[in-house]
Amino acid sequence: MKNLFTIIIVLAALKSYSQSKPQSYYQTLFDDKGYDKSIRYSTDENRLEFSWGLPAQMEALILMYEKTGEKKYAETLIKCIGNVIDRRDDLRGQLQGLRKVSDYRGVSGAVWSTNHYNEIADSGSPYAHLVHSANILYPMAKFVAIVKAKGSDVQNLISDPQGRYGKQTYKRIADDIIQKINETLDFHEDQWQTESGGIGYYRERDNNPPIKYAGKTLPFNMQSSIGRVFVQMYRATSQDRYLTKLIGLSNFLKSNTFFNKNLQSNIWKYWGNTDLYEDIPHAGLTISFPYECYKYNILYKGKPIYSLSDIQYYINTFMKDIYQFPLSVNMGVNYNKESWNIKSNNKIGDSPYGNYINYMWLYLSEYDKRLYQKIADLLAAKNYYEKIEVEGSFLTVALLANFENLIVPVNTDHSWNKTSDWQGVASGNFDDDSEDEFVVVRNSDGMIGVREPYNKEFRSVANNKYYNGKYNWKGIAAGDFFDDNKSEIIALSHHADPEYNGLYVLKVENKDIIEKVKFTGLSTKADWVGVVAGNFISGGKDECIVVGNANKEVLVYKFNGTHVQVVYTNALNLPKNSKITAVAAGNLNNDLKDEIVLAIDSPDAVHNGIYVYNIDDKGIVTKIAQSVGSARVEWKGLAVGDINGDGINEVIAHKNSDGEYLVYKLTKNGLSTLGSERFPILQTKDNIMCLGNFNSQFKNDELITLRNDGGVVLFSAAKIIRNTNNSTGLQQK
Repeated sequence: MKNLFTIIIVLAALKSYSQSKPQSYYQTLFDDKGYDKSIRYSTDENRLEFSWGLPAQMEALILMYEKTGEKKYAETLIKCIGNVIDRRDDLRGQLQGLRKVSDYRGVSGAVWSTNHYNEIADSGSPYAHLVHSANILYPMAKFVAIVKAKGSDVQNLISDPQGRYGKQTYKRIADDIIQKINETLDFHEDQWQTESGGIGYYRERDNNPPIKYAGKTLPFNMQSSIGRVFVQMYRATSQDRYLTKLIGLSNFLKSNTFFNKNLQSNIWKYWGNTDLYEDIPHAGLTISFPYECYKYNILYKGKPIYSLSDIQYYINTFMKDIYQFPLSVNMGVNYNKESWNIKSNNKIGDSPYGNYINYMWLYLSEYDKRLYQKIADLLAAKNYYEKIEVEGSFLTVALLANFENLIVPVNTDHSWNKTSDWQGVASGNFDDDSEDEFVVVRNSDGMIGVREPYNKEFRSVANNKYYNGKYNWKGIAAGDFFDDNKSEIIALSHHADPEYNGLYVLKVENKDIIEKVKFTGLSTKADWVGVVAGNFISGGKDECIVVGNANKEVLVYKFNGTHVQVVYTNALNLPKNSKITAVAAGNLNNDLKDEIVLAIDSPDAVHNGIYVYNIDDKGIVTKIAQSVGSARVEWKGLAVGDINGDGINEVIAHKNSDGEYLVYKLTKNGLSTLGSERFPILQTKDNIMCLGNFNSQFKNDELITLRNDGGVVLFSAAKIIRNTNNSTGLQQK
């Protein structure tokens, strides 16, 4: 990311960035943007903001409080809640310069009415929409539920002195909020309807309101919105009246939800009044109520109202129905007449981009990390974030923070296509600054290019160099081979002509990539896997290693001046039916020299896995560790770097078979697994990757991946550690 944003933050906030403990990437972003302190919408005199903007802001704050337990989020939320209650229709007159608001009936109640959604928009008397009340009440109710669940340590906290709830205990604040929530629920009570079979739902008022669908049953997303409030109120109070309501709503939703056997997914419409499909953002609100019921274990007669299988069906609605393939989505549930290919920006249909807002679906990623990476992939794509607000949305950033796991995408370039046929990527320092850049090579036109992260994309560091497709590149590496404190590039060719088959050493000079020397004449039958660079032999300069599958061999080369010479050719003791699929290198044990890492595919589980080798000064390799044997998993991507910022490198290995990334740490007992990240298979198939310190603000290295579809994506660690001498928040270079 070579730094994302230019944000000036107060000096007091800087202290937190000098800490050495890991911190959430998106929590840092949330705070850097001032969302942890903002009371923006809650004091807005545009009452339309109280319908959606304010609720999203408060929901973001309660998410951050629930996730971290940090008081600052609760304090900002308390101020917002106080401001919102002060601006309720029936209480506004207590504030200087404001007056009470009455609805179309002349009633001033415990709601926040608006005429924006009238049949004639922004005209006539206001109407209090249940969904707006529910959206506002939900974060209030969830705050109360958290306070009640936390016990005296939280309940006895004293709030900051400002606002309606200044200098009060959290318990007293929670008790008052419960009363205020009930006042709003009572206002809408006459809209509640029941039917046989325990079904309950809400409908619009039918006494000549200024809206189009008077007396009609509300859409399913609106039923879910109020359902979430009842879940949290039941958690907070254990009162059956809330349980009765949420059971009725769940029965209503289930009676209008159908099952797609082929996709193992749920299907539903927008509502029962017309045959209107459910678009992505409304569906995201609809699924939030079942999610809450399952997450908080809401039971009826000893059984969960929603089971894990129910949640999986909703997950499949996004994963298999809405989401078609990487960076391409249909616009709604069981609706393929309109779609958006975000990579090409080809949109079928005239509906606005807002119909593709999908952040609410991140809630379900708690139960399937592949869903998180699908949505995060969409949000990070330029054609998406230029059309739909992402990091300017409180709730989007909070949801990304809440469900991040191991790595998160932060820089992307999807302008390349699948014909690029990427063959290698490596990090190095090519321009004398304090941060790494990366070099890529592809086979479509033999291009070698050097890039660096910039803003949310990448920019060129040097002019591209072009060979041609006949060179059949099999990898690229970077190291200080000339002992000049800058990185050189070494590319491995698998050319059909021995005269061109071998190693090419290049250097960035005056913004051009110049070929300095080549070492060719190598065997055309070697079946090259790749090339890596590192400090393998004692001395000041880096060496390079080439790995071939034909003889399962590791060739060690060093530089004599600027010329390449072979040191030793190692034949590995591997079964003939095994295959080396990737190679990487780095210092895994914090000694003075680097190790090499191989990914081995073998039908024999004993030999299948990740291997680590030492290299002595004669170039002889010795296996020192191997991951625990497993069934054949089709290893593909491999990288070495300091992903967790602890000063010692780890190994990241990617499996084509299931899209999983595994992180390994070398210990005295071998390779131990530190964690994993799950991706959809198509999103990561045949990824090529490397790690590098592309952002000097972080101690963590970041992961560059070259995708099979041509895209280039940089992932930050989800948990970052700041460098103490570079602690000014996420900022643009």
